[in-house]
Amino acid sequence: MYRIRLHGRGGQGIKTASQILGTAAFYSGYQAQDFPLYGAERRGAPIVAFTRISEKPVLERGPISSPDIILVGDETLLDDPQAAPLCGADESTAVFINSTLETSVLQQQLHLSSSLLKLNLTELCIQHLNKGTVLSTALAAAGARLVGMITLEALLKAVDAELSQQGIGSIQENLNLTKEIFQNLFPVVLKPRKEKTISPSEIILMEQANIEEAAPIILSPGNMILRKTGNWRVQRPEIDYEHCNHCLICYARCPDGAISLGPDDKPEIDYDHCKGCLICAQECPGHFINTVREAGVES
Repeated sequence: MYRIRLHGRGGQGIKTASQILGTAAFYSGYQAQDFPLYGAERRGAPIVAFTRISEKPVLERGPISSPDIILVGDETLLDDPQAAPLCGADESTAVFINSTLETSVLQQQLHLSSSLLKLNLTELCIQHLNKGTVLSTALAAAGARLVGMITLEALLKAVDAELSQQGIGSIQENLNLTKEIFQNLFPVVLKPRKEKTISPSEIILMEQANIEEAAPIILSPGNMILRKTGNWRVQRPEIDYEHCNHCLICYARCPDGAISLGPDDKPEIDYDHCKGCLICAQECPGHFINTVREAGVES
């Protein structure tokens, strides 16, 4: 069995990527299981998805803690201790990262003992789809190629089926993107892992408690300010103070209150809580707020 874990952010298509990967494995004649894991967070929050591929029926359930392949769609997650995309990786794990950095630089800075591969999927998505934030097809194509047991024909069929079901119109562009990524990568040689023995557990009987005892009661004061949601960001707004005329429209339009006024009444962005929605850049009348792509590790 091959266990694949995908990491990305809400809105990047990580769930769809795992679905395409599972469907492609099924079309190639294998048993497959895929599912995402995320909470109620908005677009930009770290999420994870899982795909299992096997010649035999897949009896495992739950998250994958010891993956054979890790696919990281957003390199900014590498610095996030809560997302921890490399958790569980060992010398038997193949790691793929969507990055602009060289493989040797990533290998050195991440101190990985496992094999590392990289490709700038964002740039390829911009070339084929005119947007670099939707990585579903690209990440699925990378995973399918690395696992080495999925044919290109089955992968293209899976992309067509999954995207058509979601009502996405740019099918041909996604198919062209899939072909290019499939041709730019090669299967990895994975070291065999010892299969886990699954035994049934005892049935636990859950007693029904009274509603007064079971209802949630929150007595603590609000603590949302302690949640550093700035690590959800993939693009950073930066104010050009040389041209900013202090109209404060960005201050008024920020939906998260992440823009405040400094001592000189200039708008200041709280990057600990700015989620990168870029509404401020869209609303700025003079277009004096620039957007910069975040990087996961320093070059």
